[in-house]
Amino acid sequence: MQPAETMNTAVAARSPRGCSSPVMTQVTDTERAKLEDIAQLEMRSLSSTTRMLILMGIEKYEADTELAGQS
Repeated sequence: MQPAETMNTAVAARSPRGCSSPVMTQVTDTERAKLEDIAQLEMRSLSSTTRMLILMGIEKYEADTELAGQS
C-alpha cells in the first residue's frame, strides 16, 4: 500500500469561507430543544442549523423591511 492511499482526502468545509465571526447568544431550554429537533431533522450540526435559521431570518427581515419601505 502506498502512503498516498492511506492519506485522508480533503474534507469539505463545514461553512463557507469567511465564516470566522462567532455569534454567541442565550436561548431557553425550549428553544434549544427546538433547534436540536430541527438539526436532527435536517441532519446538520446544531451550529450549522442555527446559521441556516439566522440566514433565513435575515432574508425574511430584509424582504419585510423592503415591503414596508414601499408602502
